[in-house]
Amino acid sequence: MTEMQPATGFVGFFDILGYTQIMLNNNIHKTSQFVSDTLMNLPGDMIDSLRSPYLVGSPLELPDRDDWREILDRVKWIIFSDSILLSLRFDPALPEIDLIRSYLAFSIVCAALMNRCFSAGFPLRGAISVGEFFIEDRCFAGRPIINAYYATQRLEFAGCVLDEAANDLVSEWRRHLVMVNEQSLREKLDQTTILYLVPLKEHTDERYRTINWVAQDSPAFAPIAGDIREVTTRAFLMHNKIAVPSVQGKINNTEMFIRHVLTNLRGEDAEA
Repeated sequence: MTEMQPATGFVGFFDILGYTQIMLNNNIHKTSQFVSDTLMNLPGDMIDSLRSPYLVGSPLELPDRDDWREILDRVKWIIFSDSILLSLRFDPALPEIDLIRSYLAFSIVCAALMNRCFSAGFPLRGAISVGEFFIEDRCFAGRPIINAYYATQRLEFAGCVLDEAANDLVSEWRRHLVMVNEQSLREKLDQTTILYLVPLKEHTDERYRTINWVAQDSPAFAPIAGDIREVTTRAFLMHNKIAVPSVQGKINNTEMFIRHVLTNLRGEDAEA
């Protein structure tokens, strides 16, 4: 029997806010249509749309386009019940610039996932971690998966945060880009996240590097615009979901995050 080997890479764990209400408030035929139209078709459609359009105006020059597509194609998806698990393996021995490009690809996939699901009425909360893990078919294990899961369960808004391990690694990479004067990649790195005081359970807040799923400089990305309150409320109420008191807080928190990102779009909050 072949020994199963762990890999090093990024892991993103997401769950759908209000999924139980969708199941309870719709018949099985309508529910299956929601799932098939949005979740099951999402991975292929989204990766296809990100392959070329994202390169327009990107810091990745023409010779790197095949590398960009190859990285996107290595992102793995597992969708089960109300949860989505993304992963991207990388070789830690690669040069830092190559590792940063892998992170950029993974973060834009996570951002696009958040963005598209929000617009489709499936607001997500999620977290990204990094480390050693094992994924084979639908079997998975590893500390970064557990860490991402627990970080996700603490969130009280539709958002995606980097846990401590991922944040430390990205901060280290950013310092490296500053040191080698790689401005274009640093600017793209800064666009992927925004530092934010994230609302957590038990009425607490913590400062996290948070994925920018609201507005990205990419033709493949649909920015959140218009009446922000209406757009946010609609995402949380679509598919017969009901805004019970516990949901109202998540709506308010999500609205404030969207407004914060739009106000600080160019990364005034970025830090080394």
